[in-house]
Amino acid sequence: MSSSAITHEDPDQESDLEFEEEAARGGVTTARLGALVPLALGVFGAVVSFGLGIGSLGDPGAGLWPFAISLAMIVASVTALLRARQDEDVEAFDRGIVPVALSVASLLVYAALLPVIGFEIPTVLLLVFWIKILGQEGWRPALTVAVVATVAVYALFILLFAVPIPHLF
Repeated sequence: MSSSAITHEDPDQESDLEFEEEAARGGVTTARLGALVPLALGVFGAVVSFGLGIGSLGDPGAGLWPFAISLAMIVASVTALLRARQDEDVEAFDRGIVPVALSVASLLVYAALLPVIGFEIPTVLLLVFWIKILGQEGWRPALTVAVVATVAVYALFILLFAVPIPHLF
């Protein structure tokens, strides 16, 4: 179709943009809080990663990549914290924060369980929680994805790469 083609819009169908409510604006405090929470999580992740063992690039420990991700979170959070006063596009917290808070809480539980009972059971439980509860999908897709993803991670990181992740089997 050429760029000069005529498009026909249904007059009875309104644009999705007209139905979107404008989000309430947050202030500097909201921007700072939005930076401090991931900063705290990044620091927590770095500490837990060290507990798992960092190793080296040639001989990576179970905590190497979680540590790298935690450092990225710390850098991004510090940057956001330093720019909080200039950030004018901050939304106020509303009920939409609940799934985010539940996701973060579930990740903290996952991180706490990982060194204690291995990654298999916490990974399946985390994925089922995210898919079934937060994603509101059915039991079949939640269980299928959780088990297949856990088996894939096991095969890739434990069997193929021999990464020393705490595991049961």
